[in-house]
Amino acid sequence: MRASLVLLGAAVAAAQAANSNYTGPLRPQVHFSPPYNFMNDPNGLHYDAKRGIYHMYYQWNPYQIVAGNQHWGHATSKDLYHWTNQPVAISPDKEGDWIFSGSAVIDKDNTSGFFPDQDDGVVAIYTLATATLQTQDIAYSRDGGYTFTKYENNPVLDIGSSQFRDPQVTWHAETQKWVMTIAYAEDRVIGFYTSPNLRDWTHVSNFTQEGLTGTQFECPNLVKFSVDDCADSEDPTKYVLFISVNPGAPLGGSGTYYVVGTFNGTHFNSETPRETLFDFAKDNYASQWFSEIPEGQPPLSFGWASNWNYTQQVPTGPLEGWRSTMSLPKVHTLTKVDGSWVVTNQPLDDLASVRGKPLKGRRSRSGDVTFDFSDVQSNAVSFDVDIKGIPSSGATGQVYFNFTSSTSGEYVDGGLRLEDGFFWINRAGTHLFTEADSVGYWPQFNTTVKPLFDDGKFTFNGVIDRSLLEVTLAEGIHSGTMSFYPTHPLDTLTVSGSDLSKKTSFRVKAWGLESGW
Repeated sequence: MRASLVLLGAAVAAAQAANSNYTGPLRPQVHFSPPYNFMNDPNGLHYDAKRGIYHMYYQWNPYQIVAGNQHWGHATSKDLYHWTNQPVAISPDKEGDWIFSGSAVIDKDNTSGFFPDQDDGVVAIYTLATATLQTQDIAYSRDGGYTFTKYENNPVLDIGSSQFRDPQVTWHAETQKWVMTIAYAEDRVIGFYTSPNLRDWTHVSNFTQEGLTGTQFECPNLVKFSVDDCADSEDPTKYVLFISVNPGAPLGGSGTYYVVGTFNGTHFNSETPRETLFDFAKDNYASQWFSEIPEGQPPLSFGWASNWNYTQQVPTGPLEGWRSTMSLPKVHTLTKVDGSWVVTNQPLDDLASVRGKPLKGRRSRSGDVTFDFSDVQSNAVSFDVDIKGIPSSGATGQVYFNFTSSTSGEYVDGGLRLEDGFFWINRAGTHLFTEADSVGYWPQFNTTVKPLFDDGKFTFNGVIDRSLLEVTLAEGIHSGTMSFYPTHPLDTLTVSGSDLSKKTSFRVKAWGLESGW
């Protein structure tokens, strides 16, 4: 069996090399997407500090452009923008088995016993799913996370359920134990288990909260944050529990929200009366946080930039042979806004490793600023808009952006209405895939940002990458992720203001981005 699996892995790797094509007009260039066929949740995210390499595994169907046949695909990067596709990391042993979502850790102290001669062994913890059962299995890697051996005594956790999945494992230093956060999906409950060795697991508590939305809970992540706003506690840390739900997310289909509280190694206690939506648009799901991030650095994550409402119908499948994209790599802080905890989202290193030269803009007599990026080879750009002079009362007008195709006239737009702080993004102007093509493919998303007009200023930023838009508002206090599908590439950016108060003005900068492929 082992020899046959090696041959299968080699065959899939050869197919990757032959079939990978990152030149299609819809294929993002600074976001990760699979070499071909269908991808969904990020899995097993971890950083190998010894080699300076980030590992991303992901749910992958190597054989079709729809979900199914789940394997752990694998890619590596030194900066999370430039990627090398690797052979499949973990495959099913037989037909009817699926390798569902999970996590990976570096077992520095060899608590598992798998690594007697090294301090960098990798253990993957994942759900092995069949039509009738979901169990938690482990596999270990002695070569830095490239190849894995499945534990001979799997499963390590079996409660006899078909709805028990997506383990996230972290090390809890205070109790010197591993902690598993896992979803009882249909019960809408998050379970916590502990282990001294990654092989033997003990149930210690469950968590849910009245009013949490969603039909099924999935892909939970328990993340520790250092914060300054903990005057009521001796411990300057908080824990955030992220829960992905599908179906029944607040915006329909799939989505992610979080609650903030404390964790003592066995029990999570929420301190927030209701959940907070992680992204105000519809294409950010199943975010996972990296393990092994160096001490003192902020938490780091990827999300799956799609939605189960329509991910299996989007046109990249038949046209270009792939479906789904990861979000930009995001760094996070936990801060208070108007007395409530908020997790911020900002692109890692401000896109430094792919940021090209500034684009030259033309300002019209009306004050509009236009950038022609038709000569940017990647067809991907980032932009910053700074608004100042917003009056404390009586603000008027709007500042908005428009990405347009000079060939077809299609567009994606968005912007800020100053009188009420209404911020929107809109994909109705692109026509290759529309609301009529799939239930739930809504054209517009919005949020309200008025309390953030500190000192009369407000900033928003964005990245457009062929078929994906991500915006960040007020240094990450709000973020929105939206896919879109034009018949021709968008190649012109215009930022405009209308009916602004006398002292209100805006400044805009834009940069071409270099391809990570």
